[in-house]
Amino acid sequence: MEKLDLLVLGATGFTGNSTVKFLTELSEEPEYQNVTWGIAGRSEKKLQILLKELSELKIRTSSIVVIKCDINNQTELRNATGRTKILINCTGPHSILGEAVIKSCIETRTHYVDISAEIPQIFNAFRNNHNAAEEGNVLIVPSCGLASIPSAAGLMFLQNQFKVISTDIPDVVDCYFRFDIPRRSYAPIGQHCLVHSGTWESLVCVLQDLPKYLNLKKETFPEPLVHEPIELKRSFFHRHSGEVWFPYPGPDEDLIEMSQRYVSDKYEQKPIRFRSFCTVPKFYHFLIIPPMYMYYYLSRFEWFRKMLCKHPKVFTAGYMTRQGPSEVSRMNTKYTLTMTGKSWDSNVKNYEHDPKKSLTVKVSGTDPGYYTTAMCLIISAMTILRESDKMPKGGVLMPAAAFQNTNLVENLMKHKMEFEVVTK
Repeated sequence: MEKLDLLVLGATGFTGNSTVKFLTELSEEPEYQNVTWGIAGRSEKKLQILLKELSELKIRTSSIVVIKCDINNQTELRNATGRTKILINCTGPHSILGEAVIKSCIETRTHYVDISAEIPQIFNAFRNNHNAAEEGNVLIVPSCGLASIPSAAGLMFLQNQFKVISTDIPDVVDCYFRFDIPRRSYAPIGQHCLVHSGTWESLVCVLQDLPKYLNLKKETFPEPLVHEPIELKRSFFHRHSGEVWFPYPGPDEDLIEMSQRYVSDKYEQKPIRFRSFCTVPKFYHFLIIPPMYMYYYLSRFEWFRKMLCKHPKVFTAGYMTRQGPSEVSRMNTKYTLTMTGKSWDSNVKNYEHDPKKSLTVKVSGTDPGYYTTAMCLIISAMTILRESDKMPKGGVLMPAAAFQNTNLVENLMKHKMEFEVVTK
């Protein structure tokens, strides 16, 4: 039996549904019409309901292959991963469900992408599977959604633009991640919430595993990639461009560092010191940060984690619900990454001096949680399908390392992600 090009696992979930709908739209474009693909999930009934929804949108569903797959059933899982060239994993939380899927993909020689933002799980996936994936020529590329394709693609774009003004690459890149949330979502009544509860459950898993995170990182990478000069250190809260910023809580900074380690080892390229910060309206500073500190400590108790997952609306004041945000709320939510790369002369000891070269670029888009995540995930999978000859043969690789020599940025530009040079 000929393998499918792509298979979406977890297709009936909130994010999986968005992913399938984007894939159907993409399949109408001439260059992607010959791509064969299917959907998989543990409930045949829900898969058929999804097909019916697609039919009602006047989408031709006769060519979509449907596969029943319960991740906890090893036979069904192996059958699903063995039926496709690339598996697109939309299930979660990944700390619970991800490892079995990755191992099955390696066994069946199937490339893999997912939307995980759970950094402890990503470290474990790397530690447990990198060598086997590399030996088997299988690409395992986690975090291909909002985390961390915009930052990876932005860094690739910045490096390419930097070459125009310098023969060198940046020493330091600072990334400022901004979310612009519609005002109607300040009071999350009805479907004016921000996020679906599935994302909340993944966050609860991250809070549970966060105490292990620093130990995992130290065990995995005992030595720092580059030492941060004291002149470049930032306080937890710092002002920039008239706003208050704090370290971005997503996995992007760690994943870029892992990518830099890979390209430094494989291609003897100078590693870049990448730092990521974010800001939200001041209203959210008081609404989000204090409760998250409290939830972090209480998440060590199993009973409290169960309560968080069982009652997302209660514990997030309505910002995360089982219904998820409306399409209007989603499309009115914007994001912007402003990235500044700087380089100094190699003999500079004090980084307080002005850099030799500086360049700022901007990456922006809409609906970060769902449209952008689905689009990034599918374009990542298509890049592996179409441009594997430009990529490493195998391994557990982070996006900035896996896609650095591909046309990922150009393909994202075609699908509502904007890249621009701000200052030179």
